Amino acid sequence: MADYSRDQVVEKCKKGESLERADLRDVALNQAQLENANLRRADLEGVNFEECNLKSANLANANLRDAYLVRANLESANLQKADLEGANLEGANLQNADLTRANLEGAALEGANLKGAKLTYAQLELANLGGAILEGVNLTNADLREAYLGGANLAGADLQSAELEKANCEEANFENADLRDSNLKEANLSGTKMTGARLFGVEVNVEQLGDVVAEWVDFSESGDGSVKCPGGSLATQYEAMKNGSAAVAVSSGGGESGKRFFGKGDVLRNATLEFGEKSLVEIESRFENCSISLGAGAVLTLGKHGVLQGCQVVGYGEIVISGEFRENGKGPGIVGPKRLVVRKDGFVSGSVQQPPTLTEFGFEKGCCLRLKIQK
Repeated sequence: MADYSRDQVVEKCKKGESLERADLRDVALNQAQLENANLRRADLEGVNFEECNLKSANLANANLRDAYLVRANLESANLQKADLEGANLEGANLQNADLTRANLEGAALEGANLKGAKLTYAQLELANLGGAILEGVNLTNADLREAYLGGANLAGADLQSAELEKANCEEANFENADLRDSNLKEANLSGTKMTGARLFGVEVNVEQLGDVVAEWVDFSESGDGSVKCPGGSLATQYEAMKNGSAAVAVSSGGGESGKRFFGKGDVLRNATLEFGEKSLVEIESRFENCSISLGAGAVLTLGKHGVLQGCQVVGYGEIVISGEFRENGKGPGIVGPKRLVVRKDGFVSGSVQQPPTLTEFGFEKGCCLRLKIQK
């Protein structure tokens, strides 16, 4: 038998009295006003909370198994380590709620609003999150295996190291989400939107990427947008990343210059990079056996610490070399440049194939050249 009746529960909450560890099983609390209630560690298994107001309530460690929370207001509620296995939270308001390490296995969250919620290490295996609002949600290390996320909005969500194996993410919105080191193996990514998503270290079956909808994604380790890849070549660049290579840098739209910087100490091997029109690219890294494409008006600057070893640069852009360019016998190493400038500290060993309009050359005193120029 329950410790309190419905009226007693409402009255105690109204007075600000604690209901911690209370046994309230079988009490009907639908549409009850329980804002700020202290229900920590309470036994609420199977309780009807339909359209109940539990805003800012303390439900940490509470037993809410199979509870009926349809359209309940749980905004800013504390649900840390709460057991919500099999609970029905369809259409519930969970904005900014704290569900850290909560058990939501098999829970129904269809159409729920979880914007800004914390779900770090939450258990969401087999949960239904279809059409749910998960913008800006913290799902780091969460378990979403075999969960349904069809049509859900996860824009800007943090899913680092999350488990999404076999999850259904069809037509879900992961734009600008952080998926670094997450597991998406065998997930359904049909129509999944991923423009701006951070994907370094993600585990995925490469064939799945053909179903992703994205203008570009970020493959940089730090997630700072420094290594971007056009959506049309996700599969190729994912394989390159797995092999320790770099991804493609995407051009910016609207005619604005896209700035890209590759810092000192980094090494890129066997990568294919494409830089759009009017891009500004600075390389202080070491590139080995890379293919680099420059759009019209792009400027590629190889800094003093930069090395292009066995690389080929193609396109009607400007190349400024203060570092070291070595062709390795596979020529021509530079194809179709509008302008080639070698600064006083620069070293170039290779050949240049000029475009029909011919290349403009500038060689500063002190530079080192072993250069063959072809028409």
